[in-house]
Amino acid sequence: MFRKLGFPICGIIFLLLTLSACGSSGKQYRGDRDDSTSSNFGANVEKGDAMDRAYQVQQLSGPVTHNNTKLEYSQNLSDQLNNMDGVNTALVMITNQNAYVALMMDSSAIGTKGLTKETNNQGTNKGFYNDDNPYDDSLPSNDLNKGYNSYETAVHHDLLSHQFKQAIAEKLRVLKPDLMDVYISANRDFLNKMNSFAQESWKGHSLMPLLTDFNQTVTRVFGTAQSLPHD
Repeated sequence: MFRKLGFPICGIIFLLLTLSACGSSGKQYRGDRDDSTSSNFGANVEKGDAMDRAYQVQQLSGPVTHNNTKLEYSQNLSDQLNNMDGVNTALVMITNQNAYVALMMDSSAIGTKGLTKETNNQGTNKGFYNDDNPYDDSLPSNDLNKGYNSYETAVHHDLLSHQFKQAIAEKLRVLKPDLMDVYISANRDFLNKMNSFAQESWKGHSLMPLLTDFNQTVTRVFGTAQSLPHD
């Protein structure tokens, strides 16, 4: 009968399969890269779910003082986060009972942050590194990201989606159950600074001489205000 209508039965089957695939697109986040399909952090979240979070928990009840007395870089935890969808690079610092994560994002997931792009990759199409300064392709050894031809950052931690930060924090808490709190930022300056700390650790140096600088940095990056900077 279908052939009489000019529509082969195989065409019907193909159409149904196509519609089914369209209806299931944008799958929810699973955790680690286990196939080539991007994960989706962009689904709507109920207000109650957002308040029941695993990161920056202390800031839900009052001001936070970042007076850490211990500091070390965790290669293992960094490697574990590097395997997560949406994460290109993660650097994890461990203090007394807190974890501080500096990261930059790639295209292996969607909905990790808002639509605003901070990284200028236009130079890639033109054959040079810095689209604003084509004759300067230098990159300081401590820096992972200068805002050109690199992966994505977010100037303020509130620009990262709740689902994305929640997945990171939950994974860290499974790997290190004694954590009191988790702080996550993709701020470019913070990322570069934590990279310089990690380099000291890779050289076999203690990070304790950098503790005061670290505490001042995380206080500035995370603070206690839950609002975006005006600039």
